[in-house]
Amino acid sequence: MLNILLEQVKICEGWKPQTMGSGATGDWLNLKGYSGVLFIVSITQGNASGGALTVDKAKATAGTSPSAGITMNNWAACVDAPQTSDAFTKGAAAASIATSATGSGSSIYLIDVPASDLGDTYNCVRAVLASSSASNISACQAVLYGPRNAQAIAKMLSGIAD
Repeated sequence: MLNILLEQVKICEGWKPQTMGSGATGDWLNLKGYSGVLFIVSITQGNASGGALTVDKAKATAGTSPSAGITMNNWAACVDAPQTSDAFTKGAAAASIATSATGSGSSIYLIDVPASDLGDTYNCVRAVLASSSASNISACQAVLYGPRNAQAIAKMLSGIAD
């Protein structure tokens, strides 16, 4: 399975695990060689305070001509109980996802962004989580999938460089 995974997707860090007192802004990821990206955001809560989860787009990994808060058409969440349930609930299309504010437990959010949703001139995306509380901890991983051409497959093109 590991070999199949390494040959079919590129896994990148969206942001490292951190407290949410200042929020989190992921690195720009380049989808030029890929069909899309799946963001996996995990949040462990120590305080009853949620934050807005969004995805931005840009024309290059330097953040050229950014556009904030694209519509996320395909996302799901396992809220407040991923340790006891693996049931994800699909969310409605939105430019922002309000994360749980229960103050206990943890949640996982999956956001699928096909490259075709970005428009003709945009190639790069990043996930962003607004600040909530320093008692809350989050992390984000990004899975770039669907290499678009033979070069992307052979070289597994970088997802973090232009």
